[in-house]
Amino acid sequence: MINKSKVRQSALNLIYAVESNGGDLNSFDLNLFWRISQEKETDHYRQALAKALAHSARASADSARLLETRLSAALDALRGDMTASTLVADIERLQKRSAEFDAALAAMRYCAKDKRQDTTDKLELCCKDVINLAIAVEGLGRDLLPVLADFPAYAPVLTPVKSAIMRRGRLMATVAALGTPLMLEGQAEYAGLVRCAQVLQELRPAAESLALAVLAEKSRLEERLTTLLQNYSTARLDVVDKCILYIALYELEVNKLDTPIVVSEANALADAYSGGKSAPFIHGIISAAAKS
Repeated sequence: MINKSKVRQSALNLIYAVESNGGDLNSFDLNLFWRISQEKETDHYRQALAKALAHSARASADSARLLETRLSAALDALRGDMTASTLVADIERLQKRSAEFDAALAAMRYCAKDKRQDTTDKLELCCKDVINLAIAVEGLGRDLLPVLADFPAYAPVLTPVKSAIMRRGRLMATVAALGTPLMLEGQAEYAGLVRCAQVLQELRPAAESLALAVLAEKSRLEERLTTLLQNYSTARLDVVDKCILYIALYELEVNKLDTPIVVSEANALADAYSGGKSAPFIHGIISAAAKS
């Protein structure tokens, strides 16, 4: 479950951005806003995914060497036998994809260590390559296993190939599973990745829902503020403070949250985005709204 305070922070950023853009939601580019505002969360997810992929593939080198050795031995035995040409082609295809996986894994590890700003998108592409190649290697190996039984004369070289393919396949399946991290919830070793994936999946809809609901009530909230600000015009309010008060009044009067919760969350937003002097002022307005 995503942190509610984080939802309020993102909702505040969205409301402020819309208000700074003239308040016209129809001309506001929501996709661009989220692409920019979630850069940090996206980067955290990419780093967490790369770390999880490297962890899940830690035995890759051993399984790759074993598979390569046994596939090469099988190819040496099979070449020249025209009846085994299809099997040779399948083995060579698996051999090639397995090598490509290890190359992609090495590239991902290198990219994850590169701290330059322009490598974040590259890291995402590297992670996708690793996952897609893991799926390909696992699928090719799975399809090849029943075919090996059709060549009993070559059992001495194909039986070791079978065990190597199964070992490699289990590792590839583990790596491929990281392509859907939310399915790994409850697995302690991937908890960090799951949390990052949850933020990316849940933050935008939750924050956008709150922000759009608040903006839909803007006229009424503005009138409410006018009645609460005695001898003080809402036009004189700092834009950030006004946006914080919009959210606070909405949660107090529409969502019916308890006053202490609304005050605490509004103060936290004020401390983070408006400065310490705004918190007592915002606290007073919310308390007045709760009493009235």
